[in-house]
Amino acid sequence: MMDKREAYRVILLLGVVSLLGDVVYEGSRGTIPEYFRYLGASAAVVGAITGVGDLLVYFSRFLGGYLADRTRGYWALIFLGYGLILAIPLIPLSEILGLGWALAAAVWLLERFGKGIRTPSRDTMISFAAESVGGGKAFGIHELMDQVGATLGPLFFAASIALFRNYRDAFFLSAIPYALLMAALVYTKSRVKLPAGIASLGKRESSEPRSLSKRAKAYIAAAGANALGLFPVSLILYILAETPEVNALGAWFPPALYAAVQLVDAVAALALGLLYDRFKLNVLFLPFSLSILIPFFALQRGFAPVVISALLFGLVLGSQESVYRAAVGDLTDPSVRATAYGFFGGALGLGAMAAGYLYGLMVDLNAPLWLGSLYVIATQAVSLALLLYVVKTR
Repeated sequence: MMDKREAYRVILLLGVVSLLGDVVYEGSRGTIPEYFRYLGASAAVVGAITGVGDLLVYFSRFLGGYLADRTRGYWALIFLGYGLILAIPLIPLSEILGLGWALAAAVWLLERFGKGIRTPSRDTMISFAAESVGGGKAFGIHELMDQVGATLGPLFFAASIALFRNYRDAFFLSAIPYALLMAALVYTKSRVKLPAGIASLGKRESSEPRSLSKRAKAYIAAAGANALGLFPVSLILYILAETPEVNALGAWFPPALYAAVQLVDAVAALALGLLYDRFKLNVLFLPFSLSILIPFFALQRGFAPVVISALLFGLVLGSQESVYRAAVGDLTDPSVRATAYGFFGGALGLGAMAAGYLYGLMVDLNAPLWLGSLYVIATQAVSLALLLYVVKTR
């Protein structure tokens, strides 16, 4: 176990790296669909590309986790993953070369692959540092810094587009925070020693059995079931845009509410992280239970209930990025921890995709409130039962 000073150094430096990474790739996310349309992609093509990108993230997490535990090449995978963010500044090459949206899409998908590859290794390193300061606090601080980048990124792109009055230069300009990101990553590697827990793993026999415990598997299934029943924020904002109040206030309100969701996310991540270090897995019953309320409010389609659902979503999202991740580290053996983070990320992602489709159908078909309530109660009952098993089993 590393000392607390070294642990905080790991957490804060990796937090700075994530912050700068978010400035580039989270900043571009709001611009990508419109830029692809500008390059000639139809709405169906844009939807298909983003869907493939999401799938690529989820499945590359499985690969990234497996490779990390198999090779112990944590830094190599982290550098590869963050290095592929270079794809964002290079996207306009498709416009310059006159290749339309096809090359832009292929380059963007490289960045999505990189995100999945790096995440299990990064989270594993944070989890080892967390042994000295507490998993909730460690992941809470990291998520807080991550959200700062997620907030600054869209502002960076918006200001660049306003200044240069085109998308191309905004993407090219993102090479500046990318360069800062890679410099920060090189500095981080030079200043951070590989935690003793990770370093010692490389000395073990390669034939050592590698498997997740029943508790870890049950917890990953619980998190996946929770995501399967979680009403997505994109649909919350979709419903909100149709309310008379937003029509009167203007188009600025949904993105402003989304910013509030990110703020709730950041505060909840740190606050619940501190509670987690005291009450451990029991804290997870709060976000799991609150997930039940979100579709109940959202599907009422009224202004106030939809706003409430958005803020509740922010609280659950902050939990996913802090205490959900901290629990993975507490429930897994170091030899398979990166694999566990890969499966955990994949379970959340696939659950969220299915939830988006099913809830989207409910919204399109104007399904009655009782149907959405029945669905969320069924899925969250499964998630809560699995979580109870994990808490009660030792």
